[in-house]
Amino acid sequence: MKRKLSLDDIAKHFKVSKSTVSKALNDSHEISTKTKAKIIAYAREHKYRPNLNAINLRKEPSQSVGVIIPNILNYFFAQVISGVEKVLNDHGYNMIACISNESYTKEVAITEMLRKGAISGLLVSLAEETGKLDNTDHFEPFLNKGVPVVMFDRVSSKLNCDKVTIDDTKAAYNATEHLIKSGCKRIAVVSLLGDLEISRLRINGYHQCLKDHNLDLD
Repeated sequence: MKRKLSLDDIAKHFKVSKSTVSKALNDSHEISTKTKAKIIAYAREHKYRPNLNAINLRKEPSQSVGVIIPNILNYFFAQVISGVEKVLNDHGYNMIACISNESYTKEVAITEMLRKGAISGLLVSLAEETGKLDNTDHFEPFLNKGVPVVMFDRVSSKLNCDKVTIDDTKAAYNATEHLIKSGCKRIAVVSLLGDLEISRLRINGYHQCLKDHNLDLD
């Protein structure tokens, strides 16, 4: 079995101290951007994973979980916050709820704030602007530190983490087919989610259903 890459291995490769490697992987401002980029790229390429047991020995375990939602006016996200808080409280954890207001800039600022704390995990549904930019780099430092990240509803295929979703393509297909079987011939789609992946999947399901039922796309 191939031996796992360690901090020592990375430090020897770049001829720097273990402390420098650790700070780079934790996105510390003390390390230059160029050095951080090289170390992080090398760690990803060689599938470095931090020793969680060692990390836990160095600091007290956190009892807080961060939750980032795109807005609170949507009934679905309001229910998510309520449900997550209940489950966390039942297991002795606190919730740090944050709202990005569909803004990429605010989402980045929130992740920076949460990184300064010692959260045990992060739940996130992407802001619309983040989806349009297709940039999830601000979540990578959590994964590099061994903090579990779970995306839900609005997710990105670029981030290698656990995700909780439904089959959006199939759901839109089934909804379109229900309307067709109800006698509808001209079926429109109204989407407020812009270029988000979830929107593209739903529209693909709609398109496919029209095609399968020999209906022209207007």
